[in-house]
Amino acid sequence: MKKPLIYSILLVLMVFCSCGESRSKSKAGIISEKEMVSLLVETHIIDAILVAANESATDKQDKGLFYYPSILERHGITKASMDSSVVWYMKHPDVYARIYEEVIKELDARKAALKKDLPPE
Repeated sequence: MKKPLIYSILLVLMVFCSCGESRSKSKAGIISEKEMVSLLVETHIIDAILVAANESATDKQDKGLFYYPSILERHGITKASMDSSVVWYMKHPDVYARIYEEVIKELDARKAALKKDLPPE
């Protein structure tokens, strides 16, 4: 009678332990936070340019297909690495939030620099 109970408890523990592994902090093969900030800043700038462009949705999509891979190429990152990194960061929202705080700071700094260089109205 005790053996089935012990086996059941062990099975439940193994299931709980295996579920916890997917949320581990291991970052092997994951793009660094600093690099991710840089990639996301560039990506959001391209997004803004494409949204602001007075073109059809198809033209914007075609340009996006050109620009996004060039961002990855410039950073020496593959699409597969970017995809796995995004998945990893999405599973670690505390880290992803910290990254986006830095993205927002960088975009705000660039916006302020652009405004400073514009002539007064």
